[in-house]
Amino acid sequence: MENLVGNREVFIEETFNASAERVFSAWTDPAKLVQWFAPDGCTVHFKKVEVKTGGRFHSCISNPQHGDCWAIGEYKEVSPNTKIVFTMINADEEGNPVNPVEIGMDPEWPGETLVTVIFTEENGKTRLQLRQTVSQELATKTGAYPSWLQMLNNMHTILNLD
Repeated sequence: MENLVGNREVFIEETFNASAERVFSAWTDPAKLVQWFAPDGCTVHFKKVEVKTGGRFHSCISNPQHGDCWAIGEYKEVSPNTKIVFTMINADEEGNPVNPVEIGMDPEWPGETLVTVIFTEENGKTRLQLRQTVSQELATKTGAYPSWLQMLNNMHTILNLD
């Protein structure tokens, strides 16, 4: 894991000991997503998840200490085994966008970010590159960056169990 981009955006690179097909499936199969797409100590559930270009999701990460964090988004691009691009928008339980400040988030946090995940298979392993359109400094301060690291670590675990 290294930061090659500076503070303009979150950038995480991880290598998984699994094919691109298996890593991509962990991002697109709702049954697998619920196993890893939440930071440590939290759970995630989806009111809606439709992983396809133009598809949408409505999710909730439940944190025993901080309560529920709802998000909505749209999949801008889903290219099998190579790329997923989606928006993440802070929302309420009904799926309406909310101002991040109103739910106790940092006033600098954007109401919408774009997440790009690229999968590159090399010799049976998959290099995953994740970018999010928010400064890594702010994402570290708010907990979003360490949350991504924890979630990707959880994804390593479920891929090793497959």
